[in-house]
Formats: sequence, structure tokens, C-alpha cells
Amino acid sequence: MFTKTSEKFITAIKPFNSLIEINTKYIEQLINLQKTFFTAISWEVAAQTKTLSTQTDITKVIDDQKYYTDQLQTKVSTSALNAYDVATNSSEEIANLVTDSISEAVNLTK
Repeated sequence: MFTKTSEKFITAIKPFNSLIEINTKYIEQLINLQKTFFTAISWEVAAQTKTLSTQTDITKVIDDQKYYTDQLQTKVSTSALNAYDVATNSSEEIANLVTDSISEAVNLTK
């Protein structure tokens, strides 16, 4: 009796364990994406500051700043799209887990 109850509990808690694993995996991916993004931005800010500090021609300064701003916008957009992809994949995986868990629960009640 106790063994059967224990087995049912272990079976019932598997989806929660899977959910935690999915969330952990995708949170780690998001953290790595953000870390890579902020590291790249930090290096580029330092490089841009160095470049601007050596410029004497205002036209060149404006052109360099425009180029830097365009590159920054591209990196921000790419980072946002990557984060969106991670969130979408996570959502799909969680939806599949819920669907499978419900199907399994229905089968166990038959």
C-alpha cells in the first residue's frame, strides 16, 4: 500500500520536476545571452569613447557616433530577438509538458 502510494506520488511529481528543469535551462540561456550582450556593449562603449577622444574633426565624430549608434541598435534588436526565441521555445516546451501530463493523468484515471 505504502509502496503504491509512493510510486503514485513520484509519478505525479515528475511534471513539476520537468518544469523546474525547463525553467532552469531557459533561465541559464537568458542569463548567458544577457551576459554576452552586456560584455560586448561594454567593450564597444570603451572603444567608441577611445575613438571619439582622439577625433578632432566634428564631421568625423558625428559619422563615427552615427555608425556606433546604428551598430548598437542592431545588437539590441538581435539580443531582443534571441531572448524572444528562448522565451518562445520555453513556452512551447512547457505547453508540451502540460499536454503530456494531462494526457497521462487521463490515462491513469481510466
